[in-house]
Amino acid sequence: MSHIKIFTTTLSTVIKNLSNIKRCSLDNFKDEVIEAFDGYHYEDIEDVTGFEIWPDINKDGKYELNVKINHIYAYELTLTIENKNSLISVLNVL
Repeated sequence: MSHIKIFTTTLSTVIKNLSNIKRCSLDNFKDEVIEAFDGYHYEDIEDVTGFEIWPDINKDGKYELNVKINHIYAYELTLTIENKNSLISVLNVL
């Protein structure tokens, strides 16, 4: 008997999950982004990518970061974030 994985997360849910990241520690932010994609896939690919091209977000300020499922045709989301005292909040997801 084969194991069947059921995906129930929609892109809309991923956007909502990302939008709900507020006052997350800088050290946990990448993990929170990955967790926001939990249950979502594009053509059976679940790996989240984009982190390798993120700018250094250690200083206070606003940044735009791209993230997506690691598939050439997957939607790429742009996160507008704010770092304030090493706490990251997502301001917008496009």
